Amino acid sequence: MSDSKSKDTETENQETPRFTVNDRRHWVLQDEGETPAGEPAERLPSYVEQLKQEAEAKDKRIREYIAAYKSKTTETDEIRIRLNKENENRLEQIQADFFKKLVPIMDNLKRAIDSAQSSADYESLKQGIEMIYSQWLGMLKENGVEIISTSGRKFDPKTDEVYMTVETADPDQDNWVVEELEAGYLFKDRLLKPAKVKVAKLKT
Repeated sequence: MSDSKSKDTETENQETPRFTVNDRRHWVLQDEGETPAGEPAERLPSYVEQLKQEAEAKDKRIREYIAAYKSKTTETDEIRIRLNKENENRLEQIQADFFKKLVPIMDNLKRAIDSAQSSADYESLKQGIEMIYSQWLGMLKENGVEIISTSGRKFDPKTDEVYMTVETADPDQDNWVVEELEAGYLFKDRLLKPAKVKVAKLKT
C-alpha cells in the first residue's frame, strides 16, 4: 500500500509543470531597475540632439564675444574721455604759462603810460616803450616765434607780401626788398604773418 502511494507522489511530481511569474507593472520594474515594456531604453544623443548642443555652444560663444566687445568698448570710451581731459588740462596749462609771461609786459606798459601822464620827459617814455618791446620779442622767441628777416635780400613770396613797389634802373636791384613796412613772423617754420615790404621793380 505504501509503495502505491509513493509511486503516485512521484508521478504527480513529474507531471506538475513549473512556471515563473514576472510582474511587468511599471512601478515594480522601476524599483527593480528595469525598463517598462513599450518604453525605449535610453540611447546616445541623436543627430538632432547633437545639432542642438552645437547650436547652444555657439550661442554661448556669441554671448561671450558680445560681452567681451561691450567691455572693450567701455574701456575704449574711458580711455578716450581720460585722454580728452588730459589734453584739455595740458592746453589750459599752456595758455596759463603764456599769459603768465604777458603779465610783466603789461605791468611795464602800465608804468610807461603812468610816466607819460605825470611827466613831460619824452626820453623816459621812449625808454619805457623800448623796454616793453624788448620784453615782448623775448617772450615770443622763448615760445618759438621768430621775426622774418627781410634786410638785404630778394623778395620771397613764401614769407613776404608786396605792399608797394618802386621802380629801379639797376637790373641787379630788380625784385629786391627796398624797405620793410611791417614785420613778419614764423612759428616753428609756420607762417604766422607775412612781412609787408616795398619791392624794387626794373623800369621798362
